[in-house]
Amino acid sequence: MKDAHRRRSGNAPEPLYDVNVPTPTHAERARTLVANTSTGTLCTLAVEPAGYPYGSFVTVAFDKGNPIVLISALAEHTRNLEQDPRASLLVAESGAADPLANGRVTLVGPCTRVDGETGSARAAFLAAHPNSAYYADFRDFGFWQLQVESVRYIGGYGRMSWIGKAEWQTADVAD
Repeated sequence: MKDAHRRRSGNAPEPLYDVNVPTPTHAERARTLVANTSTGTLCTLAVEPAGYPYGSFVTVAFDKGNPIVLISALAEHTRNLEQDPRASLLVAESGAADPLANGRVTLVGPCTRVDGETGSARAAFLAAHPNSAYYADFRDFGFWQLQVESVRYIGGYGRMSWIGKAEWQTADVAD
């Protein structure tokens, strides 16, 4: 009775949506956003100037929820990752007149080189970026995988949360 009284008195606001209609979780929304995006900003810790965040534009694919990038040994971010594997990848939607109203996802974890000969990383990346087959086998290029430890989801104004590794790995891509 106390709860019913609170609803009538206005102390507990009514939801702005029908709670009986299933809606995707933030993890599902984030997985859906990254599944539909092929570029991002890879952030590493700079070797020079030492310790500063360094962001670079990359093409990205996903293998079991973990981002895969194909990068040259000549790239600054490769040098940074070889020194310190801590990294993040920012993936963002585009299209709205107000960019901050768009969704974005930052994936955080160690980023290390993976098998580019036979591994699933290669297959996932080439499926998403078939034109990269031209340079994927160049000696100075390698596949790198960010092992997602944590995810920050922002779905626009007022929709945000941290998503843990287990929830991220088990979330489905929404239709």
